[in-house]
Amino acid sequence: MNRSIGSRGIIVKVLTGLVSGAIAGAAMSTAYQTYGARRDRRRFPPPGRMVDVGGRRIHLWTEGTGSPAIVIVPGLGEPGLNWAALLPELAAESLVVLYDRAGLGWSDPSPWAGTALGAARDLRRALDAAGIAPPYVLVGHSAGGYIVRLFAAERPGAVAAVVLVDSSHPEQVRLLHRTRAAITKEMLRSRLTPLGLRRLAFDAGWSDRARREAEARRLPAKLLPTRIAFDLSDRQRRAELREAAAAITVNPRQVRRLAPSLGSIPLTVISSSPNESPEADPQAIAEQRRFYSVWSPLQADLVRLSANAEHVVAEHAGHHIHRDRPELVVKVIADHVRRARSGAG
Repeated sequence: MNRSIGSRGIIVKVLTGLVSGAIAGAAMSTAYQTYGARRDRRRFPPPGRMVDVGGRRIHLWTEGTGSPAIVIVPGLGEPGLNWAALLPELAAESLVVLYDRAGLGWSDPSPWAGTALGAARDLRRALDAAGIAPPYVLVGHSAGGYIVRLFAAERPGAVAAVVLVDSSHPEQVRLLHRTRAAITKEMLRSRLTPLGLRRLAFDAGWSDRARREAEARRLPAKLLPTRIAFDLSDRQRRAELREAAAAITVNPRQVRRLAPSLGSIPLTVISSSPNESPEADPQAIAEQRRFYSVWSPLQADLVRLSANAEHVVAEHAGHHIHRDRPELVVKVIADHVRRARSGAG
């Protein structure tokens, strides 16, 4: 009997120690994260304009001059910074706007963030408040494609052209059966990662994961520290989680209902077509083939959105075509700008 009581006492002490350690670790993570976030806000001020959209601010990073303005809407959970490498060439053609959605990049968070329709309306308000007049060449990558479609549906007369870069399709969640599970798994993994401890590990040199992930985005070297700061930001993570949740629930319904067509707005659909590396794992190759057996027809279906459309397949490019084939993306956008100016659009 005494031995049993003693064993229980040891178990209780161990469990108490584990719980106390977890609480202490969480408190340390929170404190260090708060310190780091304040430091990053001082170190990395916004490079663009903070535009009031009704009690909160949206960040528009602008370069160049001219009309039509090129408005770039990045993919799921991505700030405009991820397209910064294309700014010099595009700004030589016209005014370029990189859009940070609510909570992403330098934009203020919003309790209503996440839905494509909300992001489209934020963009409209921000452009109006910034005095950036139409017409616009709208560029939407991945989930950003939903946003530009909804924007064009509400303001078709303001849109000179649309470029969809490996854009999301409203039927992809239904047809790509693993999409919902993969996004949900990634959301859980992200939510359970203590950012303060991850930040501490990076600052102390114990882990280089944050740098490797930032470098994979192929940004200009001077912007890597900023991208790392975003990746270690609670605000960024909350916005990413909201967008991911909306991507598999609300957004496809919004697009099907409100933006079924672009009418005759000039449209270019740029679709990915990655290489099959001979060194790749056979299972990975088979999975890629299964994915593209669904994705490629969905991309072809997007061409039907407009009576004035073309389809460009980006050979040797994965989903992030603006990283793998930036010259192609720049050419397509620049062609639309020139056609709009000449009146041939």
